[in-house]
Amino acid sequence: MVKFIVSLLLLICTFSVHAQIVDTWQFSSSEEQEISLQIASQLRCPQCQNQNLLESNAPTAVSMRHQVFKMVAEGKTESQIIVYMTERYGNFVLYNPPFSLGTSLLWLLPLLSIIT
Repeated sequence: MVKFIVSLLLLICTFSVHAQIVDTWQFSSSEEQEISLQIASQLRCPQCQNQNLLESNAPTAVSMRHQVFKMVAEGKTESQIIVYMTERYGNFVLYNPPFSLGTSLLWLLPLLSIIT
């Protein structure tokens, strides 16, 4: 009977455990860390629903976050990193996509609805 109760308690404990991806990235300076985190907070995870790279634990976000950290360590600028990410993942990773023919409907539809 004791084995049954212990087994049942262990089984219950397995349902309450959630696996989390833990970042153990080592920054060479606090300035580098601040820049990296600021850039990663501006980019959206392509796999998640409206979460930035810092909030998401999806494998894609972790990979992108590490790429941002690596590029900052290499001395890349914020604009170079954002260009790289948009070339690789598209404009979806930007919270404010640039105005283009493809996004013109998104930008102009609210104005048209107010006018009419």
